[in-house]
Amino acid sequence: MSKILRAYVRRILTEEYQSHTFEPRLGDPVVNVNTQCKHYGSRGVVMDIAELPDDAGKTIVYHVTNDGDTYSIGDVLEKTMDQLAPGDER
Repeated sequence: MSKILRAYVRRILTEEYQSHTFEPRLGDPVVNVNTQCKHYGSRGVVMDIAELPDDAGKTIVYHVTNDGDTYSIGDVLEKTMDQLAPGDER
């Protein structure tokens, strides 16, 4: 059993993963880094943070500050925290 467990842990450690240590606060800049999302590349400022049920994480609501093909300045988007990274605007 321990051999199977070690192999499983080794596989987990070598897989790419998104760190969830970034937790924005109200007013923080964020950028959507999820390449599979239609709002990829959107930047904005955090307006609200909500807890998902059953401790499944958080959603971030942000006010968009740039234009893209599927979003515009002034849009309000809501994404799960794992889709976002710290932005560079203030």
